[in-house]
Amino acid sequence: MRYLGVSRAELFSPNRTAGDAAVFRAVALELERAGNSVTCMTEQELVQNGIPAGIDGIFQMARSSSALAVLERVTVPVTNTVQAVRNCHRAAQTEILQGSGLMPESVICPTTGVPDGWNRYPCWIKRGDSHAVEQDDVQYVTSESDCEAAIRVLAARGVSTCVLQDHVPGWVVKFYGVKGYGLTDCYAASEMDGKFGLERYNDTPGDSCVDMDALKAVADRASELLGVDVYGGDAVVGPDGGIVLIDFNDWPSFRTCTVGAASRIADLIQNKR
Repeated sequence: MRYLGVSRAELFSPNRTAGDAAVFRAVALELERAGNSVTCMTEQELVQNGIPAGIDGIFQMARSSSALAVLERVTVPVTNTVQAVRNCHRAAQTEILQGSGLMPESVICPTTGVPDGWNRYPCWIKRGDSHAVEQDDVQYVTSESDCEAAIRVLAARGVSTCVLQDHVPGWVVKFYGVKGYGLTDCYAASEMDGKFGLERYNDTPGDSCVDMDALKAVADRASELLGVDVYGGDAVVGPDGGIVLIDFNDWPSFRTCTVGAASRIADLIQNKR
């Protein structure tokens, strides 16, 4: 089989460039070890040159609209699919998961001001049209005035939509997984683990632990609803042990489990027809 791999542009890997590149290379190597031919290119090269002839399948970490537009025209299996990547944009993710019981109370709104009826503080303001690529794309606020100011910052940058999400007490667990293979790793997040250090606004885990069956159930359900095969995310473990999802991403860095994850991802890719 001949596979094409499309790596992620640095713009979409804030503070994760090395990790994203490492898992991408590891998957390519696993596919080659299995006897496949692998061609790799960047998002920009994909847009400029198109899909090479004779490709049987694609694995990709692209997030630019131009690269995704090229990929959505192909007829071979793609991991993750273009729709899955788009489903992980904040507003789309919120719309899909709303009412599932997986996430905190959230509302999608234009960046013209705090919507009527929203009075949940502290809360999080998240850019709605994409993943977080800059510090201000996700902000923690404690009052309506702070919320208004944060929304104005997004509007000034040309962001038209945002998501307001209720802050849930508890500590953050980060997890990685591959559809059909379960979770490859999870761990308690510290301020040093996040892209922008926002974990400082959550509690510390102390002596508490996470119910792995419950965490897997949350991750599996989100993966199914969003259509994401290679994923990672953040969840809050509350004082009562309850788990709520606060973020879900297509193909993260797998920074603590690169080798093990790459083997499972390669198997997933090869089993797609």
